Amino acid sequence: MSISIKSQEDFNECLMYVSDLYKDAYGFRPRGYNFSEFSFGELEKFMNDICVTIEEEVAYEKEMENKAIKDVMSMGVDRETALRWLDQADAYFMYGDDEFYQDSIDKYGWVSRCMEDNRNLKRVA
Repeated sequence: MSISIKSQEDFNECLMYVSDLYKDAYGFRPRGYNFSEFSFGELEKFMNDICVTIEEEVAYEKEMENKAIKDVMSMGVDRETALRWLDQADAYFMYGDDEFYQDSIDKYGWVSRCMEDNRNLKRVA
């Protein structure tokens, strides 16, 4: 992804989401910047640097997800079982034994993120 700022309209649009993009990349909102004082080129470079950081982070997270799945599968289980075990570990780590949050794991857990066709995945408790 490459951001190009050629007009004041582009500049103003970037100002609307620079804080959100920065938070996505670093986990907190930027402080100490006066973005409205940036030149077109400065804001463009700043935004593109953030985009590179986010792309690197996404690639790293995907690499670590694949490593976790592979590590669990190295214990002699299939992919479906590995994903279910990772969901169970995440659910316990994040929520303890609170069953109220099971819906969150079903929607956002390893199984929902990693299986190509979730409709054919049987629910295994």
